[in-house]
Amino acid sequence: MKIFIDTAPFIYLIENHPVFGELAKEVLNTAFLNDDELITSVVTLAEFGVKPERENRQDVIEKFEKMLFDLSISVIDIDKGTAKTAYQLRARYKGLKGMDAFQLAVALNENCDKFVTHDKKLKIITEIEVVALDD
Repeated sequence: MKIFIDTAPFIYLIENHPVFGELAKEVLNTAFLNDDELITSVVTLAEFGVKPERENRQDVIEKFEKMLFDLSISVIDIDKGTAKTAYQLRARYKGLKGMDAFQLAVALNENCDKFVTHDKKLKIITEIEVVALDD
């Protein structure tokens, strides 16, 4: 199975969130036990890095990047095809934010089976199975 991991699960994992950090860890552990392929996108890098950059915490960014490498999580770039899928999603789902549309577009264009997030509003998407951490 191919699984896309949205930004929030990584944040919770790195910050050791008492509830959602453990749920994110469970998702990753289950994926590895099942030999699933995990991916994310450059949007995740852009979203993840904001708080540590503001706080001058390069160590947190390095820890995140090391985790991606150590866990062999592919980071997919945004291209013209992804942009097209993103605008099609935004046209179909009113209120879908641009960054979320890019994340979902990458997942769809990479033929992912699941999209793991913390944003339950994304469960309106029917093109892919959206799984919230606390489902």
